Amino acid sequence: NSNLLFIKKQNYISTITESSVKLQPYWVTGLSDGEGSFSVRFTKNSQRKSGWRVLPIFAIELHVRDLKLLERIQAFFCVGTVAVRKTRKAAVYTVQSFNDLTNIIIPHFDKYPLISQKQADFLFFKSIVSLLNKKEQSTLEGIQKILNYRASMNLGLSVLLKKAFPNTIAVPRPSVNFKGIPDPNWLTGFIDGKGCFHIGLKKSSLYAVGYQVKISFSVSQHTRDEFLLSELITYLDCGAIEKASRKPNGLVYIVYKYSKISDNIIPFFDKHPLQGTKFLDYKDFCKIADLMGEKSHLTVEGLNEIRLIRSGMNNGRINN
Repeated sequence: NSNLLFIKKQNYISTITESSVKLQPYWVTGLSDGEGSFSVRFTKNSQRKSGWRVLPIFAIELHVRDLKLLERIQAFFCVGTVAVRKTRKAAVYTVQSFNDLTNIIIPHFDKYPLISQKQADFLFFKSIVSLLNKKEQSTLEGIQKILNYRASMNLGLSVLLKKAFPNTIAVPRPSVNFKGIPDPNWLTGFIDGKGCFHIGLKKSSLYAVGYQVKISFSVSQHTRDEFLLSELITYLDCGAIEKASRKPNGLVYIVYKYSKISDNIIPFFDKHPLQGTKFLDYKDFCKIADLMGEKSHLTVEGLNEIRLIRSGMNNGRINN
């Protein structure tokens, strides 16, 4: 792929977590629930008996500042490649080898299962890899079997595939019965992908400094994973679910209350540390929470310090 630039070493931001520390299996599953994908590509190929090449791919894509984290995931699995996408500020870990998918990736997710609706895509992906290992892709009949699974994955079939295989009958998606969060490391991995530590500043005449400081912790998901977000309320003993303002099919788990952030959220992530650059945002978030605990946000000096810290968080963080 011409948009991928394979790398050896880059000088992107590193996290506080030592890169030599092996990642926890459930952390990897949690991040995959948030940012992983199981896809199956079809391309026309006259050299194949069926006329089609089938390529299953497991991938995790993150902002390029988390390049080192993807290298740690590569070290965890001992297979796959890490590359930087030239067209956008992203890095991606991919595994495409049938052998590696069969012997490493699929057994991992069998042992440490996904808990979001992504599990249904994984089960189809697993079935397709099994068919590929039986060489089903060498006949048009086999290709059709694979496409029947593929039609129910992710966004379904492309216009090209629908036209080429009009008799495709999508296999019904299996129901994913949510059984709760299996391990705190799963949640940490999921938050490394989907969590947000936010500092809001709002003009207000109720405060002598002219501004109200509001901190919040949030996690966004599609409505199909409402059960998962509801579990966060129980698991962390705080928060509420709101509709996402910019996404019609989106939901947000959010914690606004300072006491709950101080007593529930911060102790959890202190005990189960984040592994990506989000850890740095979290540490800045904690600094601001401490300043608020000391009532410094009610002074001009404290407010200016909060502004400075906030300017370097999330998208404002400098890569160096």
